[in-house]
Amino acid sequence: MIISHKHGFMFIHCRKVAGSSIKNTLWPYLGKDDIVVGSLDEILKNGNVLNAAANKNLWHPRSLNVTRKAVLEKLLHGNTHRYRSLINTSIKAKYKKTLFHNPVHAPAEAVKRYFPYEWENYYKFCFVRNPFDQAVSEYSYQTRDISDNVSFSHFLKAMAGEVEDPGIVPHGFKSNWPLYTIDGKPVVDFIGRYESIEDDFKRVCQDIGIPCEEKLLKEKAGNRDKEKDVSDWYGDQSIELVESVYRDEIKHFGYPFPT
Repeated sequence: MIISHKHGFMFIHCRKVAGSSIKNTLWPYLGKDDIVVGSLDEILKNGNVLNAAANKNLWHPRSLNVTRKAVLEKLLHGNTHRYRSLINTSIKAKYKKTLFHNPVHAPAEAVKRYFPYEWENYYKFCFVRNPFDQAVSEYSYQTRDISDNVSFSHFLKAMAGEVEDPGIVPHGFKSNWPLYTIDGKPVVDFIGRYESIEDDFKRVCQDIGIPCEEKLLKEKAGNRDKEKDVSDWYGDQSIELVESVYRDEIKHFGYPFPT
């Protein structure tokens, strides 16, 4: 999530829809008091420094324990992956009580309640993705560090609650629908599509007054088999499971099964 006081916008970060890439691309244009929750590890990895808002949040009472670990890690080992990860976790800890237990992907209701002025007055946008494609991306990401061979079918059954396997289920909402809707209705000013993300992102930049001419930075590349078409992952049961988990998005946007 981004809340930019400098440019008057809110970016709602949906799962597996290039949210980290959007944050990294927008970061150089943000102001010192702008809030970013999530992806700060990638932002630091790309050679950026934290702004004033992030540095302030690191020392919030809910963040302190993780911040101390991050400071010690940097003193002992420098700008390591663990240090950057701890910084990212520390900022998220500040917002866990108010924005949801996974504040990176906070529901619209919580964001509206905690940031009422910004919600009413700022330009709000997000990006969505065909759920059949998103599910494959989610599977590749959630199982990337698991040595056991977890099948795509088993992953979808865990997502649908048919089997108990919390180690591979995303932390928080499985569908992005609650992130940009309230009472079942979209409540953001613009919803871009992953399928046309470069063009839609250019439109967002025009709307918020940021001269983003460069292409989106690519972050969080998973271990997905690029040789397989999306349709190759699916059988009849897998299609039904995705239709169950992502029912609202498929219905609202009319997403087809990719062929």
